[in-house]
Amino acid sequence: MPNTEEQRLDIIENCNILLNGILKPFNNTDNTPEGRMITQCRWLKEHAESHDLPLPVDRGKLGSLLYIYTNGELFTAAIPDKNVYAAEINMERIISLVKKGKLLMKPPYTPYALRSIDALIKLLEAVSRPLSQYEQGLIPDLQQLRQLLDEGKIEPPLGAYGPKYPNFIEVEDSIRDIPNGKDYFYTVSDLIFNGVRPDSWLTPEDADRETRNL
Repeated sequence: MPNTEEQRLDIIENCNILLNGILKPFNNTDNTPEGRMITQCRWLKEHAESHDLPLPVDRGKLGSLLYIYTNGELFTAAIPDKNVYAAEINMERIISLVKKGKLLMKPPYTPYALRSIDALIKLLEAVSRPLSQYEQGLIPDLQQLRQLLDEGKIEPPLGAYGPKYPNFIEVEDSIRDIPNGKDYFYTVSDLIFNGVRPDSWLTPEDADRETRNL
């Protein structure tokens, strides 16, 4: 897994967004989910700033972040839903960075994400066996996502597939018998829904080289 300067700075940035935004009005206390998130974000930020946060971080040190995110505790707090949704995106990014040691999907990598989507569409259209109804339905889903991403109308991570993109759920298993199907599918899924890019895409130049001949 990468341990890069980019990831270190991304951790600091996303923690700052939460600390200076949705969490700013709240006190640093263990009695509320907001207070526990403040403690968690400050800990991650301070260790990242001190260059003392090797990735991935031990799960035991991420208890508040993972519990509050998984259980949606901020949804029950005195915070408007739209602000909670924005904060959850930052929480997802922090989890991808510190728990999984992943690289974030960012605008400079959009051209290579578009290439990856095109490659998956071409793969489905060229397969020799009949496509299932879900695989057929995935093609217009991919075309729509490609257009939205290209026009800047979506910003990864989008989160769970359903209910808007249920074809992804069904195709996740069925595509495995198609050569390169699994790899292409998960690359696109990670880029769009999880907001992370392949470990080998350390720079846009790396991504360009890897996607040029898809």
